[in-house]
Amino acid sequence: MAVFVFVHGAFHGGWCWDRVTPLLEARGHTVFAPDMPAHGADQMDAADVTLADYVTRVGVVLSQAPSPVHLVGHSLGGITITQAGEDYPGLISKLVYLTAFIPGDNESRFDLDGGGAEGSLTGNYRIFSSDKKTMVIADEGIKPTFYADCDEETVSWVKERLCPQATVIAQTKVRTSDARWGSIPRVYIECTEDRAIPISQQRACWERHPCAPVITMGTSHSPFMSAPEILADHLHRLAD
Repeated sequence: MAVFVFVHGAFHGGWCWDRVTPLLEARGHTVFAPDMPAHGADQMDAADVTLADYVTRVGVVLSQAPSPVHLVGHSLGGITITQAGEDYPGLISKLVYLTAFIPGDNESRFDLDGGGAEGSLTGNYRIFSSDKKTMVIADEGIKPTFYADCDEETVSWVKERLCPQATVIAQTKVRTSDARWGSIPRVYIECTEDRAIPISQQRACWERHPCAPVITMGTSHSPFMSAPEILADHLHRLAD
C-alpha cells in the first residue's frame, strides 16, 4: 500500500481532501492532508507567508511519513510540490499533479500565464487586498470557477472554509534541476471542464514537462469534491 501526501491549492485547506481520504484509507493507504501555513486551522497571517514556509511544512510531513510518498498537488499546489520535489527528492516516490501548475526552473505561477489564461474565470473574480499581499475570490465566482459540478450544499460548505491566499506564493520563482526534481516520476490528472485552469493550460504544462501517465477526468476544478470516488480509484491504481 502507498503513502499519499496531499497539498491543497489556493484559498483551500487540508479539509478539501475530506471525501477522498477515507476512500483511500479503506483500501489500506496512509494519507496526510496538512494545512499549508495560513490555511485551514493554521493561525499564521497570510500576509506574512512565503513559498519556503509551504515547502517546509510539506518537508516536515514527508519526513514523518513511513516510506517515500506519492506527493499530490492540486492547482497552485503544483508550485509547492515542484519545489518540494527539488528539496526532498529522496522522500518522494511520485509527483502527482492534479489539474495543477508545473513551473520550470526560475518560473513562478504568474510567469506561466501572467495571472490569467484564456478561458480561465479566476481573473474575473480575483480581489486583492489594498496592499496586494493577499487575495480572495469573490463569493459569486466560487461555484463557476472551482465547483461548477457540485451541488449547492457542497458549495456552501466550501465557502465557509475558504480563506485569503498569500499573493507571494504565485509570484515566487521555483528553482529546480534535472538531477533532483527531474528525477522523480511525474503523473498528471487533467480535468476537462476546469474553468480555473483550462484544459489547454493543463495540457501545456504536461507537454512542457512530460508526465506519464496522463489521466483524464471529465470534471471541473475540484474532483475531490465532485467525483471523489473516481479520483480515489485513479490514485489507488497509481499505487500499484
